[in-house]
Amino acid sequence: MKKLIIAEKPSLGKNIATALYVNNRKDGYIEGDNYIITWSFGHLLELKRIKDYLNIEKILWKNIALPFIPNKFEFILKSDEGVKKQFTIIENLIKREDVSEIINCGDADREGQLVVDLIIQTVGINKTVKRLWLPEQTEETIRNQLNQLEDNEKYINLYNEGIARTYLDWLLGINLTMYLTVKSGKLLRAGRVLVPIVKFIYDKDLAIKNFDAEIYYQIESKIIKDDIELLLTVKDKKFKENEIDQAKNLANLLNKNKTIVKSIEIKEKKKLPSKLFSLSTLQSFLSKNKKMNFADSLEIIQSLYQRGYITYPRTNSEYLSENEKEKVKALLEIYKSYELEFKDSKKIFDDTKIESHSAIIITSKVPKLNEFEENEKIVYEAIFYRFISNFLKEDTIIAETVINIGAGDETFELKGETLIQTGYLKYEPIKIEKILPNFSVNEELDVNFKPKKKKTQAPKKATEEDLANYLKNPFRSEKMTEDEEYKAIFEGVEIGTEATRTNIIENAKENKYISQKRNTYSIEPLGEKLIEILDLLKINLYKERTVEFSKLLKKIYKNEASIENIMEIAKKELVEIISSKTIAINRIQDARESVGKCPICGSDVIISKKGDTFYCSNNINNCKFVLFEKMKIYGTEVKITKTKAKSLLKNKNTVFKLRDNVKNSEYEAYILIDGIRNKYVQFKISGFPEKK
Repeated sequence: MKKLIIAEKPSLGKNIATALYVNNRKDGYIEGDNYIITWSFGHLLELKRIKDYLNIEKILWKNIALPFIPNKFEFILKSDEGVKKQFTIIENLIKREDVSEIINCGDADREGQLVVDLIIQTVGINKTVKRLWLPEQTEETIRNQLNQLEDNEKYINLYNEGIARTYLDWLLGINLTMYLTVKSGKLLRAGRVLVPIVKFIYDKDLAIKNFDAEIYYQIESKIIKDDIELLLTVKDKKFKENEIDQAKNLANLLNKNKTIVKSIEIKEKKKLPSKLFSLSTLQSFLSKNKKMNFADSLEIIQSLYQRGYITYPRTNSEYLSENEKEKVKALLEIYKSYELEFKDSKKIFDDTKIESHSAIIITSKVPKLNEFEENEKIVYEAIFYRFISNFLKEDTIIAETVINIGAGDETFELKGETLIQTGYLKYEPIKIEKILPNFSVNEELDVNFKPKKKKTQAPKKATEEDLANYLKNPFRSEKMTEDEEYKAIFEGVEIGTEATRTNIIENAKENKYISQKRNTYSIEPLGEKLIEILDLLKINLYKERTVEFSKLLKKIYKNEASIENIMEIAKKELVEIISSKTIAINRIQDARESVGKCPICGSDVIISKKGDTFYCSNNINNCKFVLFEKMKIYGTEVKITKTKAKSLLKNKNTVFKLRDNVKNSEYEAYILIDGIRNKYVQFKISGFPEKK
């Protein structure tokens, strides 16, 4: 008898086959004496569309009663021949009489569990199902984990959370998208995670737009010593423009007093390396320090994982688990030339700060020289150096100097740092703060305090790091402790997940809601419209509501709530939203030029970007009216210019030169539009111009 391993992707399937020395390749699977390895292409199944539930091939969105809530959610195969073929292969393998056991090897996360479970459920066979959980894809780990299989049923809560999230996002996404689109006359995609992303960037840009710079004065004095220029600033006192006299008085008062060095304190301190990477902190690091955007970095990170060089990346933790200590010791032995030592520290190993997956680290698979392309090397080195930085024998020692300077009732503090021992800064260099000159206690300094005119600075554009931090915890404050932050993570205080955020940000860009320039985001006109319409219709799917749903999903994962609970709440939410249908909103006009009104539905007929097509702006609701630059009228190919299109849409007699093939001659005729038949615009001759 054989065991059938179903991997989430072909690359994983091939890695498993290599690790198990299974090499008899067949169509869609690889077979050996004890194992058969096959694979999905990610999700082969998807939830039915509305037309599938209604059993109608085509229906206008405006004719669908909202909210649309299926009595029972159903999955169907994606409409793709390759998908259908692979599903049939998997189905036949599952049903083979010599297959005694099925092994779910979806990716080690909620989506991976869902991908394979749905296939097994759809096939509907009663065989033992085990779970192969791979924290990394090295050959050694694959073989080891195959000896530690667990019942697939152990992961039922992970599946339940995944299926609940799928149902929830379908309900909210489909209903809101249809509702907003019909109300606005413009395709407006909306979803549980998409909307808060657009709202965050909208608010950032709105704050910049509404910002009015204010003039103020601060009291400052330069001091120069040992050719080093320093600035003394009265930081806690700011004067408005009409308070300039008060500012001058304070400056004069400070200048009358002696300015002396009151104290000098120098102390050495150990500087600790940054924590290991979660996915969002790794992407933020690469964005900020290596100018690599989230979409590019995610693709490379995923590739490094699939090729076995790093551990499972879609994690929200920056810690390793207690049971990984031996694995880490083995890694340190591989890289002992870096002078590393094992550190059994709670700053590295802490089970209380791990939900499903540990921090991202390197694996025992050592890359060969020149194996990586440049960007792959950048990403791998970031993970590698962060790992060894946490296990270096040599500490990083900084000498911190704090100098207090007094002038009258004011005290000024100057800080400087000197590097005593490099330690991890050899691999993750940072800028050491300014070097201070040599002062002595009671030393008198020459000063000349003056009011310095300044103005408040406008808020800055949202960066990738800003957005990542916001999505990780939209309610985070500077006062929160790390324990409080992890408590929030485990409660579901987040928008989206580490696994999904980058793709949804990309969706927001594709839908023209936001744009990106280098590592900063801007709101686009359509994004502004989306938020304005949501506000007008009193639809609150912003951070507060989205986090409430996220917390409910987390309760399902913890078996503290059911799928039915969250579905009832979502249905109630949709009913309340749709009740705002009495609120009128202005329909969004396409920015492209209109050439007239559609003779079918009355909407604007607009010019395509290329200028070679005139189509109905209500095409989202399946209005098929379109005029092409080149069309056939009575067997003659004619050119429809913008002028002729405008004339036709005004129902005016429009002259075209046609050809009589029988007489082999040309003639002119007045043409009018005569509706649509068989999806095509029909024309009719209304007369003939008089010959001159």
